[in-house]
Amino acid sequence: MKRTKKIMSLILSVVMLMAFSTSVLAAEPEVLPDDREYLVVNGTDIVRVGEDYENPETGEYVRWDKDARGVDKTFSFKIRYSISSSKFTVHSSKVSVKANAHIEDLKGNTVSGYKGHKYTVSIVGVYARNLQFAVQGKQSGTISGLKKNGSYKVTITNNDYLDATKNLVGSGSVSTL
Repeated sequence: MKRTKKIMSLILSVVMLMAFSTSVLAAEPEVLPDDREYLVVNGTDIVRVGEDYENPETGEYVRWDKDARGVDKTFSFKIRYSISSSKFTVHSSKVSVKANAHIEDLKGNTVSGYKGHKYTVSIVGVYARNLQFAVQGKQSGTISGLKKNGSYKVTITNNDYLDATKNLVGSGSVSTL
C-alpha cells in the first residue's frame, strides 16, 4: 500500500511538472531577430531607429513626420515630464531647432494662462546640447559642434510644473544649416 502511494505520488508529480512546463512554454511570445539599432524607453519599451514612440498608458508620444522635405527631421510630441525620440542622422555639424508648444487638458483642449511656461529641446549624442523655449508661439535656436552624419535623438523636457490633468503638446524640426 505504501509503495503504491509512493508510485502514484511520483507519477502525479511528473504529470504536474509536465503540465507546468508546457504552460510556461506556451506563454512565451516569439521574438524575431532584428539588426536595427534600438533605444529602450522607460526601462521596457523598445523603439527602433526612426520609429515613433507612444506610451498608451500616459498618452505621451514623439512622432516623426515621415513626409517632411528639406529638413533633417520634423516631429510632434505630447509629454508630462520628459520624453526622448528614437535616433536620427544629422547631416551637418550645425543645425537649427524650431519648436512650438502649448498646454492641453486630458481631453485635448488648449488651456490658457501658461504663456512663458518653459520647456527644453535637446539634441542628444554623447552629451546633450540644450535650447530652452517658452509656450508662446514658434521659437528657434542654433546648435553647433555636432558630428556630420552622426546619430542623435531629440529629448523634450517640461521645465515648469503642470498638474496631472495637463500635457505639453507641440511640434518641432531639426534642420541642417
